[in-house]
Amino acid sequence: MKKLLVLFLLIPLFLTAQSKKQKVIFDCDLGDDIDDAYALAYLLTLQDKLDILGITTCYGRTDDRARLALKMLHETGQGHIPVFMGRNTSHVDKRANWYADQFSWAKGFDKIKPQSKPAADFIIEQIKKYPNEVVIFSVGPVTNFSDIIQKDPQILKKAKHIYAMFGSFEVGYNQKKPINAEWNVKVDVPASQKLVQSGAKITYAGTDVTSQVKLSAENRRILKEKNTPLTNALTDLYQLWGQETPTLFDPVAIAMLLHPDLFQTEKRHISVDQQGFTRTSEGKPNAIIGLKIQETQVLEILMSHYLNQKFALKP
Repeated sequence: MKKLLVLFLLIPLFLTAQSKKQKVIFDCDLGDDIDDAYALAYLLTLQDKLDILGITTCYGRTDDRARLALKMLHETGQGHIPVFMGRNTSHVDKRANWYADQFSWAKGFDKIKPQSKPAADFIIEQIKKYPNEVVIFSVGPVTNFSDIIQKDPQILKKAKHIYAMFGSFEVGYNQKKPINAEWNVKVDVPASQKLVQSGAKITYAGTDVTSQVKLSAENRRILKEKNTPLTNALTDLYQLWGQETPTLFDPVAIAMLLHPDLFQTEKRHISVDQQGFTRTSEGKPNAIIGLKIQETQVLEILMSHYLNQKFALKP
């Protein structure tokens, strides 16, 4: 009887702790560049603070991206997190139909499957269920957002906030002027234009704050030797990626929510031109953009999360 009483008293505390977690959705093009994998890994280590409502995939072969996410979730014991596929756009051009080398890591994986609901419908459903409570991390082309706006032009205004790896505002990929037409923007210019004009509350983690966060060979060695499901997945995917030094663009968008003190930001009016350049102009601000980052501290935080997570190896 005493045990039941204690359990009864603890239930409200548990529910309160759960309600305090920030509800988030992670929209990604996992499998192309390697930074999506590092962003998803970072997100999974934050579940003491974040309630991950779901993962959605965008751009090109969204089914292969979903399979990759599902295997990563399975390997880390996080298969309870649902994965939703965005509209497949692999027919658009040869690049969109590219079978990325990282996809082979999850080839044939079928222990858990993606949800049947389209990604855009899932996001709309969650915003309606939790108005002004859901934060969306967008770290890929914004095709899903275009589909959301097409279905419900006002719904994104009811998201609590969107943190997007999107754009190039004062400096480009090399941290110098001129700016670049950033990948996530230029891949789907009409969708990008819809997003910036949506009226949603958005913070952009553009090249200004993302392109200098590099994962050194020493840090890659440390992660490889950690030998956990999470770090092993990152090491395997890094090797399949087949390049040298990863730039961790996408994790920065997540860090902007959790560590705003490490960023210098500014409110601006943002638009997207026909070539995929993000332009600032006079007018009422419609976004927050990141201008400066304390990259050493951000990288230290990322490494700490990768190394101190408790995902155990399977027996």
